[in-house]
Amino acid sequence: MANNIRILVMLAVGLMVVAVIYPIALGLIGNSGNVVINSTVNATNNRLSDVIDPAVLTLLTVLLPIIAIIAVVLIFLPGNRD
Repeated sequence: MANNIRILVMLAVGLMVVAVIYPIALGLIGNSGNVVINSTVNATNNRLSDVIDPAVLTLLTVLLPIIAIIAVVLIFLPGNRD
């Protein structure tokens, strides 16, 4: 009985951490294309979306959050624990 309560408390704490941190992380990742990159070589300020390949930016802003959601779901499904 005590072991089940311990698992339940750990699950609740884990879900609370995910519920707090995940929306913040999604907002930061989604806004990463507008980050200003300061170049000390030629003294210019460019946005990240102007500097890197658009495919890499798409991977960062679209696929990374999808993969994170899948990971959270797989971690908290009851049948995936050994």
